[in-house]
Order: sequence, then C-alpha cells, then structure tokens
Amino acid sequence: MIDLTKNISCSECDRGWENFQNLTTEEIKFVNENKFQADFKPGEIIFKQGSPTSNAVFLVHGMAKIYIEGYDNKRMMVGIAKPMQLIAGPGTFVDQRHHYSVAALTDVCACFIKMDVLKELIHQNSKFAVGWLQDISQKALGTFYKFLSHTQKKMHGRLAETLIYLADEIHKSDNFTMVLSRQELGELSGMAKESVVRILKEFSEDKIIDDKCPNIKIINKDKLILIAKMG
Repeated sequence: MIDLTKNISCSECDRGWENFQNLTTEEIKFVNENKFQADFKPGEIIFKQGSPTSNAVFLVHGMAKIYIEGYDNKRMMVGIAKPMQLIAGPGTFVDQRHHYSVAALTDVCACFIKMDVLKELIHQNSKFAVGWLQDISQKALGTFYKFLSHTQKKMHGRLAETLIYLADEIHKSDNFTMVLSRQELGELSGMAKESVVRILKEFSEDKIIDDKCPNIKIINKDKLILIAKMG
C-alpha cells in the first residue's frame, strides 16, 4: 500500500491518470521531476476560478468538488473529482485561466504537474495527445447533459439523477455516506437547499430511499431511475 505521507513517485503510483499509461519510462520520469504533492483539509480550495492554469491536478486520495461561481455568489457544481482523474479545464489552451473552482470535500492528497510539461508531452506523444482529447471531450459531454437536465427536468428528476450519479459513479454502492451537505447537493442538482430537503423526505416516505443523514440507502433503484428519466 502506498504511504500517502511520503512524496509518491509516478512510476510507483497505482492511482495515476489512465492516460499516463501512454507515456514511455523516460516521459514518466520527466513528469515525476516536475510535480509536487500537497495535502488539503475538507473545505480548502485546491484552485480558484480565474487563477492561472499553471498546473494540472491529480488526486491521489480523497474527493473534491468542481463548481462554477456565477452571479450573486451562486454556485453550480459540475461534478465530484476522485483519484485517477485529470483536473484541468479548457481554459488551458484558450486563456490560461481556470473557469471553475475545486475544493476538497474530504481529506485530499493531490499531485500538481506543471502544465508546460504536459503540453510538451502532447506535442511529442500522439497517443498521449489523443488520450487528453478524449478525456476533455468526455467531460464536455457530461457538462452538456447536465445543462440539459437542469433546464428541462423537474426538481424530482434532477435530484433522482444526482443520487444515481453519487451511487454509481462516486461511491460505487447504493448504500453510502453522503460527502455533500444539503446545500452542496442542491448546487449539484440545480435547486435550493430547501427543495433538496423536501424531496429527500418525499423519497423516504415513498420508500425509494432510506435517508439517515449523512447515510443514504437506495431501496427502490428502478423507481429512482424512472423518476430520473421522466424528470
């Protein structure tokens, strides 16, 4: 098991980004020489919207929320980052600015890799470049569908969709401990905190979920999926 208290070598890490498998041994060494590791407590900002994209971030341990800061201090959460994922926005190749913020949800250990290093690898390694494009494209599609959901689905459908996302994509279980506050759950679902509390109560009364905050257990997943689809 990796000791998270030590600076982890990229060649030894089993939690690295999948696209790093397209790099040669020398390229991995090059990455390792140009990265640094930092720890964050829950709530601490990993990087801020509007800050320079000088580094890409990879979580070694923990979870972080990715959110856009809009008008009147309102936030929309785009998703939750886990280990083995690239955190680097489209602004990297446009205006060199982050267009969203990332904050730790749990204790986080993160690796920062210089963006200039990754850009150099993109230019010299075509497989790595294709992997980068695939990753960015997949995230863009996810964002498109989230916007579609927020604008066309009713609140029950949006919250059902969020609970399925947390169960299937984040926790890999229908019985999990919620890492989000009710406010954050609203930011991820596109609704007010009060609406989240009300709909969770309705789902519980209808025996769709068992909500013992912070623990959530999905009891009737077929019905929850139907609500998510029908909106």
